[in-house]
Amino acid sequence: MSVPEAVHDPARLDALAAYGILDTPAEPGFNGIVQLACQLCNVPVALVSLVAGDRQWFKARVGFPPCETDLNSSVCAHALAQPDVLLIIPDLTTDPRTAQNPLVTGEPFIRFYAGAQLRTSNGMVLGSLCVIDRAPRPAGLTEAQQNGLRLLAEQVMSQMELRRAVTARDILRVDEAQAFRAREAFRDTQAAIVAAGDDLATVLRAVVDGAMRAVPAADGGVVELLVGDELEYRAVRGSLVSHQGIRVPLNGSGSGHCVQTRAPYLMTDAGTDPFVKRDLAQRLDQRSAIFAPILRGDTVLGVVKLQAAVPFAFSERDLEQIGLFAGAATAGLSEADARAESRAKDIYWRGLFDRLSEGFQIAEVIRDETGRMTDFRMVEINPAWSNQIGLSADQALGQTARHLFSDAAEEWINTFAAVVETGQPWAFTQQFNPNGRWYEGRAFKLDDDRFGVIFLDVTLRVDAEARRMALLVLGDRLRDLTTTGEMTLAAAEIVGRTLRATRAGFGRIEGDVEAINIEMDWTAPGQASIAGQHVFDDYGDIRGHLRRGEPLVINDVTADPRTAADPTAMQAIGIGALVNMPVRDKGRTVAVFIAHDVNPRIWTAEELAFLRNVADRVEVGVARVRAEELQGVLNTELAHRLKNTLAVVQSIASSTLRGVTERALVESFERRVLALSRAHDVLMQKSWTAARMRAVMESVLVMQADLDRFALDGPDLDISPQAALSLSLLLHELATNALKYGALSAGTGKVRIAWRTEEGQAPTLVLDWTESGGPTVTPPSNRGGFGSKLIRMGLVGTRAASLRYDPVGLQAEFRAPLAEVQVQVH
Repeated sequence: MSVPEAVHDPARLDALAAYGILDTPAEPGFNGIVQLACQLCNVPVALVSLVAGDRQWFKARVGFPPCETDLNSSVCAHALAQPDVLLIIPDLTTDPRTAQNPLVTGEPFIRFYAGAQLRTSNGMVLGSLCVIDRAPRPAGLTEAQQNGLRLLAEQVMSQMELRRAVTARDILRVDEAQAFRAREAFRDTQAAIVAAGDDLATVLRAVVDGAMRAVPAADGGVVELLVGDELEYRAVRGSLVSHQGIRVPLNGSGSGHCVQTRAPYLMTDAGTDPFVKRDLAQRLDQRSAIFAPILRGDTVLGVVKLQAAVPFAFSERDLEQIGLFAGAATAGLSEADARAESRAKDIYWRGLFDRLSEGFQIAEVIRDETGRMTDFRMVEINPAWSNQIGLSADQALGQTARHLFSDAAEEWINTFAAVVETGQPWAFTQQFNPNGRWYEGRAFKLDDDRFGVIFLDVTLRVDAEARRMALLVLGDRLRDLTTTGEMTLAAAEIVGRTLRATRAGFGRIEGDVEAINIEMDWTAPGQASIAGQHVFDDYGDIRGHLRRGEPLVINDVTADPRTAADPTAMQAIGIGALVNMPVRDKGRTVAVFIAHDVNPRIWTAEELAFLRNVADRVEVGVARVRAEELQGVLNTELAHRLKNTLAVVQSIASSTLRGVTERALVESFERRVLALSRAHDVLMQKSWTAARMRAVMESVLVMQADLDRFALDGPDLDISPQAALSLSLLLHELATNALKYGALSAGTGKVRIAWRTEEGQAPTLVLDWTESGGPTVTPPSNRGGFGSKLIRMGLVGTRAASLRYDPVGLQAEFRAPLAEVQVQVH
């Protein structure tokens, strides 16, 4: 039989391989589909057939014992090249593609075949869901059976996609778990090396144990140390335990090749590897292995090896992992050599312990009669521990946690008890209540009665992050608040909580730094407010720094020379330490941001910079509010004066033009002045910076007719003052004409005013004026007067005005560059 070319299409075979489904065990989801296919088509045989490059393999089957056949026996291979999704052969003995098929001419003598393609989303056909009968079926399948078979084939593909997704998810989880396991193993190895003291054997065992935890594919591990031209097995685990102490030559071993090249080595299969002797690999039951050299400078000290009894057990990632543990072994061996050379191992390790920048403690468990851990006793601490906790070795060693830290020890005791009982390390970033400091570290079990803790003071980092977030919150709050009292109180609360102070506030300086008027302040629970006026000289010699614009920083009012003579005034209002951060204006101190602590404390440079930043931001915010208040007063006064001016203009015009007989012209002039006044009123709502377009229109149109006779349709834009005045005059003239001659002169007449923006090389505002329901319109016989000129000038004087005198009503279109109309945001 000839096999269709589609079978060997590389792209199709790659697509099939990507599902990773060949030769996998049976699964209920696929088995159920072939059962349904048999019932649907009333046949004894149904298969999920996947066509590979050399065979067809059945993921699920009913009534067909073999799990695969060669391509010569495959009918499903022909379904691959079928243009239709469904291939139906009523009698296999009469079809030239299948008449000589071994399954047709011999057992099981199949006669009928129908297969629905298993097609991927990108059109690759991987096989088919087929049904088979041992008797010809001239009628084939009914329409319902064909549709059902197609749907079941789609379900097969859905199952395959789901299976692939689940497999990918599981692989990702395994990779993540392996990476986490490797990190934990390496950390525990480092801790165990530190805790091993001068016991070299323990160091090496910790390296091997950690490496095997990090690389679970290994069934055996060893540290081989270089002795002359041989490698000696010194720390063995797993399948290599029985080989403790043996020596292997450099030539003929994978470890020897690693030593000679000074580079990690991945041996995938000892049966074909050129660097290992077959008898040695067989004696060690080693089919694959990874090696990493233990180096000190250019000197090779030995090799860390992990092995497995099966080939291809390790990956390049495993090779990288073992390199980390070889580095740990290097550190351990190097330190051991140094101790041996100095013959002062205890002194060396004590020095290493003492030189750690991280605090380190070893503690022993104290249990009650039931065996429950109720306390712990300090056994070993290093100088960094004392520096970071604030207790010397004489104060801490031999003492229990409850004795040293009272009730604050309870939470730590419970947490360390869990570490000891479960053996699971605990990584933490947590505040230590007795001193208020933040620590980041790791606790780990050493044995049933001891545990270790290594940690670092990260208070500066935590506080820096808190100050950064506080400034962000302060910025948001200041933008939203509209009074100086709200601003200063919000800033005081943020400062007080961030710096863990007991009071914070803002005050205005009076005179030549003679007194301060403190606004409502923030206080910690139990502390009194000091809002109100205070005279500086009542509290000591504290005016000089503020006069010069320098921060007043006092860490202890009882010790600082400026207040030590009589600190009682400060202490009476709950001040043990303080910062007064000046705010300057034109070379003078005009305000002060204060922060108090009821106890003495050292104010850090970072805290002072934070206070300076807060003070500056508060001053800017207060200045903004006051400027807005002043601007409001000025705007109101200007509005009042401008309206009076317009009223005077109108009065003068009325008096001057009283003798004019053409009263229509006079009234027209007065109404134009009134239109400008209405536009002015709208502009004043936004301090003459902008006006809402719809408000301008309504203020002008309501002078001519009821607003229900106008239909306004368009986006409500913020327009510039010039555009507002131009729009007012334009609409006034149009409405006046409509009232005299157009739609508004009739009781049923209407005017529709629509506006829109058009994009282009330069965005444009388009304003349409459309009248309807009025008398028949005829074009004017002349160019008209001043009003007509205003209309032809258009919006903001662009002269882009188009007037069409349609008999049913005037239609006008006005265009202007959007940039000249709309308020620009900078």
